[in-house]
Amino acid sequence: MSPDGRNPEEAAAEIDRLRLEAQRLRIELSEAKAREASLEHTLRRGARQIVDRASATVRGIARRVRGGHVPANTAALPPPYVVKPVPVSGTARPRVLHVIMNFYLGGSARLVVDLLEGLGHAYDQRVVSCDLPPAPAYTGFALTHHTAFTLDAALDVLRRERPDLLHVHYLGHHGDKYGARDWEWYRHWFAAAERLGIRAIENINIPTEPFVSDAVACYAHVSDYVREVFGRRDGRHVTIYPGSDLAMFAPAPGAQPADDVLGMVYRLGRDKLNEQSIDPFIEAIRRRPGTRALIVGGGVLLDAHKGRVAAAGLEDAFTFTGYAAYETLPALYAQMSVFVAPVHTESFGQVTPFAMGMKLPVIGYDVGAIPEIVGDTSLIAPSGDSARLGAIAAALLDDRPRRLALGEANRARAERLFSVEAMVAAYEALYRKLAPTAAHRPAP
Repeated sequence: MSPDGRNPEEAAAEIDRLRLEAQRLRIELSEAKAREASLEHTLRRGARQIVDRASATVRGIARRVRGGHVPANTAALPPPYVVKPVPVSGTARPRVLHVIMNFYLGGSARLVVDLLEGLGHAYDQRVVSCDLPPAPAYTGFALTHHTAFTLDAALDVLRRERPDLLHVHYLGHHGDKYGARDWEWYRHWFAAAERLGIRAIENINIPTEPFVSDAVACYAHVSDYVREVFGRRDGRHVTIYPGSDLAMFAPAPGAQPADDVLGMVYRLGRDKLNEQSIDPFIEAIRRRPGTRALIVGGGVLLDAHKGRVAAAGLEDAFTFTGYAAYETLPALYAQMSVFVAPVHTESFGQVTPFAMGMKLPVIGYDVGAIPEIVGDTSLIAPSGDSARLGAIAAALLDDRPRRLALGEANRARAERLFSVEAMVAAYEALYRKLAPTAAHRPAP
């Protein structure tokens, strides 16, 4: 029984009702603010046009002075991943439109890419996204850059693309202004799908409540943690783990496991990490001189992490690679002995199954889906306890037989739960169910 005397089913139903009411009120508030801003926008538009024309003139003069256009600095970014083409017959394929707020390097975009490659033979898949990186992270597929935040604009795209199924990769939330902006963009797509009678799959890729819509036929959560904490109590909510290419993320034949190297692979952003995320590595190296750390990834926290390492006097023990291309990741994992997941938030974290495929032990904080993925409480430290996580890392490096046994078990666990084949098969079943016009063809 709940504290107020209701049974779990009644309490869950009340939570669902309150969430739906909160969503309705947010939509009403957003629309009221839009009406209020409309007059101000009209008044300011003329002044802004004058300013824009003046700015364009100044930029033109500056370019002529510099002798040409100077592109944005993208030297720190890896080359884009090129989506592999798949053989397609002349038979018409049902169309799936992926809707995702940003298509930066990361797990949500990678999930879309895996579906483009895994189901391209049977479905004509296209992508619509609002925020794109300065240099593309992925190329080789049909991508529409759509920055409008209106129902009419979403309706125009759906009428033009005429999808049989909408696959929304939901990243909206109200935890900060960026998540609220994402929510504002997504809500128009759901409204447009409802208006046109298009069925949708909604992926919940981060720890957040789903957007509730009559258009959604299935809510696909990326972990049991996300589904159980944020999902609703009905049959439309399922867990589908993001898949990993375990043929690619596998040790080379005859390769010897590395010793004495702790590693992690993350985009060094505040969505999952913070300044203290480097501390377990510092702690382990202090406990175990001679240990090295390989930190793969770039982002806003890179300089902060380097600063904490320098303050500890351990610069010689650390290698920071910056951003790394997807194809180079297996070789980087192969240099590690233990993979560390020092995150403060995690809905799934595909970099951990990558490590498991490479036969690495994975350790981390008791946060989100990390314990669910790892499956061994002895490898989990309390959230934020860098001393404890560092001690677990040091102990594993000292116990090579246990480390290698954990690596073998992790490979088997990844093959059972986290393969790209299992993920593609699960989504294929959903697509076939929700896009009944599909003339299913076996993969080549």
